[in-house]
This record gives sequence, structure tokens and C-alpha cells, in this order.
Amino acid sequence: MSEKNYDVVVIGAGLFGIATAYHIKKENENLAVLVIDKAAQAGAGNTAQSAAMYRDTFSSEVNLQLSSTTRDFYKHVQNDLDIDLSLKEISYLWLMDREQFEGNKKAIETMLDNKIRIEILEKGDIKRKIPELVTDFDGNEEAQILNLRNIDYGLLGYDCGALDADKITRDFYENEFKKLGGETLYNTPITKLILEPDGEKLGIPREPVGWQAKRIGGVLTDNGSTIKSDIFILATGAWSNELLLPIGVDSHAMPVKKYIFRVQHPRLANFLDNEHFNDEKTTPFLIFPIHGIHLKPVKYNNSIWIGGGSLIGKPYIITNPDEITTEDNPLNNTQANDRDYEFDRYLILAEYLPVLKNLQLTNSWAGFYAINTIDKNPVVFKANGIKGLQIVSSGSGSGIMKADAIGRIAAALYNNQEHAELYGGIKFKVSRLGLKNRNVDKEDFVI
Repeated sequence: MSEKNYDVVVIGAGLFGIATAYHIKKENENLAVLVIDKAAQAGAGNTAQSAAMYRDTFSSEVNLQLSSTTRDFYKHVQNDLDIDLSLKEISYLWLMDREQFEGNKKAIETMLDNKIRIEILEKGDIKRKIPELVTDFDGNEEAQILNLRNIDYGLLGYDCGALDADKITRDFYENEFKKLGGETLYNTPITKLILEPDGEKLGIPREPVGWQAKRIGGVLTDNGSTIKSDIFILATGAWSNELLLPIGVDSHAMPVKKYIFRVQHPRLANFLDNEHFNDEKTTPFLIFPIHGIHLKPVKYNNSIWIGGGSLIGKPYIITNPDEITTEDNPLNNTQANDRDYEFDRYLILAEYLPVLKNLQLTNSWAGFYAINTIDKNPVVFKANGIKGLQIVSSGSGSGIMKADAIGRIAAALYNNQEHAELYGGIKFKVSRLGLKNRNVDKEDFVI
């Protein structure tokens, strides 16, 4: 690539990064905007490893706005712009015992107050509509050993479903970004953010020193070249710490490896074929009452995707920022540990769904959540004390379902606007997702 200075460089072409780049370019067509990623194409990192689901069943006002406006924008892209995203409203069904239901009543009231389309199902309704599901474990010694909860209630979210992560990332955001004149640079790992004095360099050893004003003057790539820009927007998710910690910036994101396991078998056809919940006539996305274990139905090939599980005992991934280009970087490992299925998820799900018993895994893969360990909500902020650096991170496993709203908020922050306009005309105060004046209400509905 020839030497060129950019107005904006977005590092990270996952859904947060490419949506941010698109919205910045859309509002500032004359800017020279570049998106860089170490992968061969947009959305090839953790975006591609996700279950690619969306929902509006949240308890907090912030998440309701972020998720519902993003969902409505995706619908607009598919229905009005005629760009196929394979978006299907298969619905979500949260399964709960009596204690969980009582504890979630306030969250349910918040959803109803915000006109979220939900329905409460009682045990008899659930059993009638999903006869394969076991709802009671009284007297079941194995279930007691596994600490399984009964299923007494279900919360059905109607305006929730699945889409193709590749299509929304590349067929819409990247394609539209390029139409506006945006540039992309792939297969290009960034190894270092170059911290330099904001102003005249004095030749002091190891400058900038503490009293000097600071800025990010460029980024160093793995081939030794330097890319210059007025501002760098870091949207690297689980990899954020590798670039930020060496310059003393907290990303407020911790990487956790999450597995998805697939089981495919003709025996699952009757379970997946269900006319009670959605127009797709399929069993909904199920969230079980223990450890956030969830099941995504894929009706066309008689398969299910299984995710979730307890995070206790699972390490946050720590890497050495000086060795981020080595092949053994754990953040580049997308292999799942199938024993985690065999000795954990399978034992639980086989009790809830006996149709799964003795069925073998047909595939598995892994990605990384960038977890905000404080409130599990995204962060969008400009680094304190460093000019030219903005961070967009901490999707915490719900990045796809909030990405359009986050892209608009990140663009508004770049433009120094107090409010972002989310799809549908909703005004959102940008500082709510920042650090200094953060104002995020507690989320109770977390998988």
C-alpha cells in the first residue's frame, strides 16, 4: 500500500468496526476512511464464530433501545432495501423454574411497559407445544446430581430470531461502505499503536514522557509499515487489550472463549418441526434454566447449535502484547473442546431433551466474547489523555444484536455530537456508553 494519511482508520472489521466505519463515512462522505483487519475479509473473526441471533428481550432501557433499533434496521435492510440477510423471526423461549420467574417479574414488566411483544407460557402450555421437553425432575437422582431446575414457565419473545452474520457484515455494511468510497485493508495485523507527543518532538529519551501531551500518531503493521491517521478507532473486541495495555489504556473488555456445538440427525426432525411459535414453523431458540445453556434450531438440515454454559472456572484469556503475531496466540484458537460438551452440556440437555441421547457431535467451533465485567454492556469512548484514539468494544456476546446502534453512537462520538440518532429517530445520549458519565441501567436478562 502506498504512503497515505487518512482522516479515520478503523481497526477491526467485525460487525462493530464495519458498522462504525459505514456510519462515519455515510455522514462524512469527503473523509478518507480506512478499515483494517488481520483476517482475509470483513467479519471473519468472532463475528463469524457467533450463533448469529438477535433479540429484544432485555430488562434495561439501554439494551431495549440498542437491540430493538438494530433489529428494525436489519428488517429495513432485508425488506425495504431488498438485501437478503437470511433474517428469520424464529422467536426466543426463555425456560424458567418458579424461583427464576419470580425473580424476573420486574424485567418482564419493563418489557411490557416498552411494548416488547412477549407472552408468558405456563408449564402445561410448554409441555403441549414442545412434547419432547422434560419439565419435571422430581425423584430423578441424576437430575439432582446435575442440579437441574424444573421448567415451570417460559417467556416467549416474538420479535427475535436469526440472521446470517456474513451477509449483514459484508453484503450490507462493507458493500455500502465501499460504495461511499471507503477503503479496506485485510490480511494486515496491527502490532502496535504508536504513542507520540502531541506537538513538537523534543528528542527526550522514551518520549512522550509523563508531562507531555500525547496522541496516537500511527499504527505499525506486521510487515513493518506505518499507517497514519488523524484518529484511530479501535474495534478489535477480544484482541483490544493487546494494543491498548502497552500504552496504559484499559479496554474494559476481557476475552472469554465460548464454544458452539452442532448435532445433526434425522431423529431431530420432529422436535424441530413445530407450528406453535413462529411463521417458520420451527421450535424457537431455547434458553434453559441452568448456566445460560441455549439451543438454536436449524430446521433445514435437522441440526441444532448448542452454546452457553457456566463461566465459573473458565479462564479469561491473557496474552503477551509483545508476541501477538505468534502462531500460538490463544486468541487465534477457534477450536472447541468437545469434552466440554460430553461432560457438561450433553449431560444437562439429555435430561431436558431425551431426543438428544446418544447422538454424536457433528461439528464444533469457538469464538471469543469481549466481556465488560462490570455491566456487560458495550463501551464507546475516547481514551482519556490520548488524542486520536477512540474505543468501541465489549459486545459481551450481544454484539450482532446491537451493532447498528453502536455504529451510530460511535459515529456520533467521532463527530462530537451529544446525541446519536438511532434507527427510527430515537435519540440516544452518547455519553451513556462512555466512561466518565456512563449511565447504563442494570441488565437482568443475560444469557
